[in-house]
Amino acid sequence: MKNYLITGGGGFIGGHLITSLLNLVDTGSILILDIQPASGFEDKRVKYQYWDIRQIAEFNLSEEYEVCIHLAALCKEPGFSWEEYFETNYIGTKNVLDLCDRLQIKKVLFTSTMMVYKAGEERRDENSLTAPDTAYGISKLLAEKEIQCWAENDNLKSYGILRPSVVFGENERGNFTRLYYGIKSNRFGYVGRKTTVKSCVYVKDVCQCLIYLSKLELREIYNFAFIVDYQIGQIVKQFKGVFQLKAMIPTLPLWLLMPVSRFFLMLNQLGMKNSIHPRRIQKLYFSTNIDSQKIIDMGFNFSFDLESALKDWKNDCNNKDLY
Repeated sequence: MKNYLITGGGGFIGGHLITSLLNLVDTGSILILDIQPASGFEDKRVKYQYWDIRQIAEFNLSEEYEVCIHLAALCKEPGFSWEEYFETNYIGTKNVLDLCDRLQIKKVLFTSTMMVYKAGEERRDENSLTAPDTAYGISKLLAEKEIQCWAENDNLKSYGILRPSVVFGENERGNFTRLYYGIKSNRFGYVGRKTTVKSCVYVKDVCQCLIYLSKLELREIYNFAFIVDYQIGQIVKQFKGVFQLKAMIPTLPLWLLMPVSRFFLMLNQLGMKNSIHPRRIQKLYFSTNIDSQKIIDMGFNFSFDLESALKDWKNDCNNKDLY
């Protein structure tokens, strides 16, 4: 039996991961460390301990844990101040590693981000230059370096670092959820072009990959996205097909949308809340394109492509609106 310590287990990926782990016969205890508990789990193997990873852990645990899966992070971008990303994603990771040392946990799995690469048309693999240009990406890359240093001088320590693309699925309430409702309400338009590449992956494949890596002794970094380079036009087409949406999607010029988005940002700062932000406009224009061949070559098999993932998500939501 294997015991898991999961930071951020009360979040989007954490909820799916716990469900997947509970379906395995060799799963022992699962301890969630988070500022919010995971809901809907009646299984006695699931336990919860409040912890804000920005603070040094001041609690003791009686059980032993074989692996720490570190999910806790600020990942909504935009959404937080520059300093907040570093306090949670970088300092928080250092605190997690200190706790692992205290508990003698020798294996850490970490969900980083594709944003450690600069957005652009070039397809990035694990050997590509890391050059993040956002607080989110920089803070995650610093966290990666901390994990690598943590394991450097101890041959018994291992780590797996995943750099996921856009992760979507039930309870995501992020990029793909906004895209769905934008298409459905005729409030979505392409920014400049339909050919922007948007690497993406289904949350259930992320969970299966983390479980797969938990069984291995390794010190590796892996990109994680569908092997197909999906363009935003193809993604919208899949949404319209799976959900039978009839919207006409206009293509609007970037030069027009950027000043408009800055006006709405000003309104937001004045208290007139809205979701339009210059950074979101940029994200719809600039490609994020990562290569996942490395993890396929080492033996992991994806269970979903974009179409089957959207159908599964729809089924999880009882064939009603996505959430």
